[in-house]
Amino acid sequence: MNLENGSKYKFLSMSSLEAPSTLNEVDIAFVGESVDDRGSATVLALKNVVPCLSHLKFDVDDQQTFLDGNPILRDKLTSLLDGKNRILLDATTLGLGEVLQVLLAVARKQKLAIEFLYAEPKQYTQRTSENIADRQMRHFSLTQNCQFRSVQGFAHEYEPNMKATHVFLLGFESARLQNAIEQRGDFDQKRYRCHVVVGVPAFQAGWESNAIRPHLSLLEDLNITERSIAYCQANSIREAYLTLWELYKQLGDEHGCFFISPLGTKPHAIATALFLLETKGNDIPTSLYYDHPERVKNRSSEVAVWHHVRVTLDK
Repeated sequence: MNLENGSKYKFLSMSSLEAPSTLNEVDIAFVGESVDDRGSATVLALKNVVPCLSHLKFDVDDQQTFLDGNPILRDKLTSLLDGKNRILLDATTLGLGEVLQVLLAVARKQKLAIEFLYAEPKQYTQRTSENIADRQMRHFSLTQNCQFRSVQGFAHEYEPNMKATHVFLLGFESARLQNAIEQRGDFDQKRYRCHVVVGVPAFQAGWESNAIRPHLSLLEDLNITERSIAYCQANSIREAYLTLWELYKQLGDEHGCFFISPLGTKPHAIATALFLLETKGNDIPTSLYYDHPERVKNRSSEVAVWHHVRVTLDK
């Protein structure tokens, strides 16, 4: 167990090879759709010990949240959390949209306290290539959908002549970065600066190359050099959160915007959500630019490591 402090947030994290025994005192937990072994494992672990377990889904097209299949307004979601001391999100099955909706509801309470459960995969499903020259590079098809949009409350309109910094937290799928750049359209690289974050150390030794090698040609096209690449632990919410803060302090401009696209690990996406919540309304605006991917069935197999993280923010 490790207690860490970063900015206003406090992080209490625990990792284990089995489902955490600390789940049995959770009052309410939210889960999403399970698409692989680890999703089934986290949902089952919570179902066995949590008295109130609800399925949550965020529809990005309508910007609407559904609880157990029924639409729910944020006020109602907030009231549902009244009297609940321990609120947990299954980060393995929930998407970034759902996480943001719960964080907004929890933030209305006097003390923000939220817990995350996440299970690392033992292996991701690789896509085989018929091109012999291409087989030396690992390919992954882990998600579907390629339309980049934001979430109400975390959006800042982009204008071609504005100053901006755009941070991309990379994963295994280079097509997601390619789509993000193409959908952004033409921009002046002197005014619109791109930076990337790579998960190092990776979940497993050698996996960092899966995130770096597929992006090399695109990074070159964008004139992203080593000076514009940051590294932080792939499975650490805290490290990614602090990395975003460091980049924000260095590169943020009150006359522009600080855009974030979390295209990599779920811990990095959670860190993005926490960062966006904390910087919401700041003089230097922040904005989410995200493709809200649909996860492919059987995208991974087995469970490697379980993570249980508690985050608090004293107001």
